[in-house]
Amino acid sequence: MRKLNVLFFIAVSVGVTTQAAAGPVVREATGANAAAIQAAVDQFRTDLGNPNNGNAAGSQAGGRREINWDGGGAAANATQFPIPMTTFANRGSVFFTPGSGFEISGQPTPEFGDINGNYPNYFAAFSSPRLFTALNSNVTDVYFFVPGDGSIPAAVTGFGSVFTDVDSATSTKMEFYAPDGALIYERYVLATPGTETMSFLGVSFTTELVARVRIISGNAAPGPDETGALDIAVMDDFLFGEPVSTAGLTIAPATGKLFQRGGFDIVVGLQAAAGVAVTGGSVKLDGADVTAAFASCIQVGRITGGGQTFRCAAPRGFLSAGDHVLQVEFNLSNSTRVRNAVRWTIIAGTEP
Repeated sequence: MRKLNVLFFIAVSVGVTTQAAAGPVVREATGANAAAIQAAVDQFRTDLGNPNNGNAAGSQAGGRREINWDGGGAAANATQFPIPMTTFANRGSVFFTPGSGFEISGQPTPEFGDINGNYPNYFAAFSSPRLFTALNSNVTDVYFFVPGDGSIPAAVTGFGSVFTDVDSATSTKMEFYAPDGALIYERYVLATPGTETMSFLGVSFTTELVARVRIISGNAAPGPDETGALDIAVMDDFLFGEPVSTAGLTIAPATGKLFQRGGFDIVVGLQAAAGVAVTGGSVKLDGADVTAAFASCIQVGRITGGGQTFRCAAPRGFLSAGDHVLQVEFNLSNSTRVRNAVRWTIIAGTEP
């Protein structure tokens, strides 16, 4: 890749100041029926952005993706899927579970009556008629990829899910993981006692990126009746931000703890296909655009085996104590883009 004439990338110049990283935006609701959560779902759609990009291939300029499981309508049969479940890779998501697979509910006994004859009395659909669950596990892992290409890892700005029959305040939760694997946020889903109830949790981030979401739905895998402390919950609609590639873009130091009184090198590494050049980009620190301020101290290098690095020495005391998020995005000459982010927890120190 040729040396860049305009350096958009990672450099730290003395005097740059930022606020600590903004927290996530949480939309949540629970109640007796779909109407009880509708406003929260609609607000989360607004948070993620319009339009709903459906099955459009490739990362779009904005908007979101949704999955409602309702293909085939009320006449569709219950359908099971192996691991990984790639059915919705065209929308940028692939599903894993430590269980035996997944099922989308359907005929001849809707709402998972094929798993347990009492389940149609427990569960109800938010977007009728079909629901979704892992099999032989209460854990679903959602990984993001460039829509239409399940081989290119991606990240999103937020994810939300509808649940039905969440009875316990501590049975159902979601965990959000950064592209480098760090847990960046977790939250329990609100509960309403009773059956055929609805709950929604959607979390979006203004600074961080999410490459994986772990969903723990209920405190046991579907199968048994709800007796004693058992809380069986299943899922309906998924909503998530537009997936954008993280492939080949690495930021160091990775997510973790750094000492305020120690200097460190910030390095962005970019590996791209031969002939693909960077045509633009941006750097954001705690959500603030600091591209111009970062341009002055970059040193450009090369990665052994192909690719470029952009390095800057961060001075001691540059960042205040607390959490800070650095996000980098490059536009590439093949009309694609890549982005990545890391969170640093800066620890105050007094050493000389």
